[in-house]
Amino acid sequence: MGVATFTFLFVLAVSIDSFGIGCVLGMQNVRIHLRSIALIAVLSGVMFLISSYSGHLLLLFISAEYVERIGAIALIIIGTYFLWQYFKKPSPDEEKEPWLHPERVLHDPLVADVDRSGGIVGKEVWFLGVALSLDTIGAGISGAFIGMPPLFTAVLITLSTCLMLFTGVTCGAKWSEKAESVSILPGVLLIIIGLIKLT
Repeated sequence: MGVATFTFLFVLAVSIDSFGIGCVLGMQNVRIHLRSIALIAVLSGVMFLISSYSGHLLLLFISAEYVERIGAIALIIIGTYFLWQYFKKPSPDEEKEPWLHPERVLHDPLVADVDRSGGIVGKEVWFLGVALSLDTIGAGISGAFIGMPPLFTAVLITLSTCLMLFTGVTCGAKWSEKAESVSILPGVLLIIIGLIKLT
């Protein structure tokens, strides 16, 4: 597989859940300003960059012959965890304290509108940003192990997340409720990438 194709799949896996979440918010007429979308995208890129550089620090302590295999296995584990999170039903405690469980946004994007005001504002922007950044942390470390360039990939993830979220919100009213199922793709894609790197 070519480097460009592999990079595209990796960035898509990390950012495509933004599209599904944006669609659901758009369908429910939940407003989110463009600058808030940009902030969320930048947060995702920064989290990836930090975790990627952390992964490069770990490389100093790991034998080069095992690095790529460890990274591939890590991607498979992360992808499996995302699938489990997608299908897992939230506990009563998670429903009572949404601020403590940002991962719930991946199940129910409307959770991001904590105060039910019909818009993502203030702390809710950061809440949604953290939720969408969760997958970039593990992906950043694993990406370092499989040779993804940190800064370039972080920029692509920022741009892609911004585009995906904006497009999802804009087009949400025209999509059916099946758009929410797009959130299952990050886990599937990360598993596929991990399997490719293992072969």
